[in-house]
Amino acid sequence: MKRKYNQIDAEESKLSSLLFNKTKKFTEKLNRNVTSLSQVDRKPAWIDDDDRQFKVNTVIPKVKNDALYTEKLKQKYETLIGSPNWAKIKDASNKDDSGSDIVKTVGHLDKEKVSKFEKNILEIKKSTTITPQKGAITTSLKFHPKVSAVMLANTSGIVSLHSLDGNNKLHSFKLKSWTIASTHFKPDGSEAYISGVRHTYCIYDLVKASTKIVQLPHALKKAVHFKLSPDGKFIAASEGFSEVFIICADTNELIKNIKNNSNVKAMTYSHDSRELYCFNDLGEVTVWDMTTMKPIKKFFDSGCITPSRISMSHCGRLLATGTAEGIVNIYDTAELTTTNPVPLKTISHLTTKITNITFNPTSEMLSVSSSFLPNALKALHIPSYNVFPNFPQKNLQLIETVGFSPNGGYMGISNNKGIVNLFRLGHFKNY
Repeated sequence: MKRKYNQIDAEESKLSSLLFNKTKKFTEKLNRNVTSLSQVDRKPAWIDDDDRQFKVNTVIPKVKNDALYTEKLKQKYETLIGSPNWAKIKDASNKDDSGSDIVKTVGHLDKEKVSKFEKNILEIKKSTTITPQKGAITTSLKFHPKVSAVMLANTSGIVSLHSLDGNNKLHSFKLKSWTIASTHFKPDGSEAYISGVRHTYCIYDLVKASTKIVQLPHALKKAVHFKLSPDGKFIAASEGFSEVFIICADTNELIKNIKNNSNVKAMTYSHDSRELYCFNDLGEVTVWDMTTMKPIKKFFDSGCITPSRISMSHCGRLLATGTAEGIVNIYDTAELTTTNPVPLKTISHLTTKITNITFNPTSEMLSVSSSFLPNALKALHIPSYNVFPNFPQKNLQLIETVGFSPNGGYMGISNNKGIVNLFRLGHFKNY
């Protein structure tokens, strides 16, 4: 028994080290790079030959020593003119945080100034390929919000965490008899919420490498739709009927069930988690206030026949809806003031049911795809809404799901062959 506990402790320690521990070498290297003011080399940048031609007392009388004369001359100049900025030595400890070594090293804290995101050609190259399990389709792909790793979940109930090089599987576990439909990370990355089309959901603690199975409200037989809010506070779950159950993510207790006019086909939160958008089978979108749990507006998706997907951009300015006819409408959320708003743009490049709509984290790119035809994926530039003609070039098979890393540097695409392709987007420098 003692050996068993030691093994568990060792596994927890290994995972925690891989995910969250800081290395001693990192801080040591950082300290070596910080130069104090006393270490600055004060040698002159150049020597002017004319300076040697000056004789003592020519400018400042009653000074006989050459060294003292030089010092007095410098003081007189600074008194009359002032010290020029180029001659001032800045203290390394008082530098702006944006220029410090730690900010330059940790990409999540400081984004480099990048060039304009070009609308004609997508700078992209394949990074790696991951095959979590042969014969199983990866139904969910989520990048970790804090660490360079990706979580994959498939139809066999296997959840695995991989490094981005694809060669290092950090951890994996199996939920027996589960067909996993979705996964969501909490904002701090410490926990993941996993759902299947069943009466339970799973909370996975990444630090302890442990799982907890939680029952859904009694009236909810299975979670066809399952969404964790961006702030990690709410879970919205629905069986696909008119009722949506709002659950507290921390206590796993039912807060309220809200009722729509018709069966819910898709849901999404606003970027700040203050609103929930429910897209029903009549093509109507009902917006719920998450504080009062009351509807605050309703509108119809333009030209919608059979609704399928809805997604909000990370900036909160854009809302995209998709239909079974392959049409995607993009709205300005500030203009959703009438029951029949006009879309900013209508995308009609696909001809089969839209099964995935994903904005990248900077809201400069939108991915729309259908799992009913091979290679049915389009990547759009925002705000021009041009479709990038150079991607995808090779056949990616039937697209199952698409995801972006926290700063948009990576794009992940899974297909019906159980293969996950990771791509590096050159414009976005950070993970």
